[in-house]
Amino acid sequence: MRIVRPLEGRARLAVAAGFRLGARPAALAPSQQDRFCSLTQRAFAGVLDQAASAGCQAFVCGGGLFADTLPSLEHVRAAMAPLASARRAGITIIATGDSANQDTDGTNFLAEVGLIDTVLDARGPDSTLISAANLQLALVTGGARGDLDGADLVLALDAPGRDAGEPAAMATNADLVIATHARQAAFDRLGDVPVIETGWAGPSFERDTQPGFVVLDVDPRNGVVPSFVETDAIRPAQLVVDAPQTGSEIDRLIAPELGAVGILDAKIQGRVLRSVWHDADPEGLIDRAAAAGTLLRFDIDGMVVVESASEIGLPERPSFLVNARRVSERLLTAANDESERDVVAAARSRIVETARRREPTKIVA
Repeated sequence: MRIVRPLEGRARLAVAAGFRLGARPAALAPSQQDRFCSLTQRAFAGVLDQAASAGCQAFVCGGGLFADTLPSLEHVRAAMAPLASARRAGITIIATGDSANQDTDGTNFLAEVGLIDTVLDARGPDSTLISAANLQLALVTGGARGDLDGADLVLALDAPGRDAGEPAAMATNADLVIATHARQAAFDRLGDVPVIETGWAGPSFERDTQPGFVVLDVDPRNGVVPSFVETDAIRPAQLVVDAPQTGSEIDRLIAPELGAVGILDAKIQGRVLRSVWHDADPEGLIDRAAAAGTLLRFDIDGMVVVESASEIGLPERPSFLVNARRVSERLLTAANDESERDVVAAARSRIVETARRREPTKIVA
């Protein structure tokens, strides 16, 4: 992490994305969904606090603030205290929102109560002009023209679901392009125009995620100098358990991490006896993790459950229950909306419940 103290006449902006306050990934158990929400709120508050400590005059939240267009009051309230603290520190807050729901969108509500200065239409075209350290900075979205009167620098924010040609189109009307969709930080150029990818400031299980945000130092002499600020508090810890022989072996490896890390991605791989997997009590471990303050996810995509020790040398006979979970996780990942994810999650719960009772599945006409 590189923090440069602001000099006279230098503007400093923090740009972050990936919060999605209120997100409850359907692939997680309910207790873990609650933990995911808590981690997201903690990440949001932590990034705002880091921005204030770094002397930033402005904070830009790209890619949307809430997971849902109509967030619950609980999740809106969770954003209020961190935003109020940032405002007391003198930080101007800019966020992207959904113009189709101006009356009910949580981001616009926060603007109405004075906790966010400006909400830009994420898909645009939209623009705003802010003042920081005697510099006038224009922020634009969705192809808005970059020739705003009085702007010393024009920064273009990308939109969700952008196509491959959008950065080039944005670069024609801006001095700097900021991409908030990527999960890794990167600094590149399109011709003479810098392109900055912010990384991901919220929690994520994606293994290539680079948790953090970008600080931009702007001054007339040196132009724009970006630096990436990591947020290690939500970096997922990764654990691989290869072909465990007993349930206690899985417990022994995972237990020390509970409470010690915020997120634990435990990958179980290889051929595993059904009795070993059941003895490990994965749901019990998940509950223990939630109680200890750790978000635990089992990655079982590389695991093959066999019925008995005599099958070790025979062709694979995967457990129906494990396969059902594996298929449901893939369907949840590919789902396009919350209603589809809810249907898949409900079906998975019914399958698990029926298989555990060892009752025959009833055919419904």
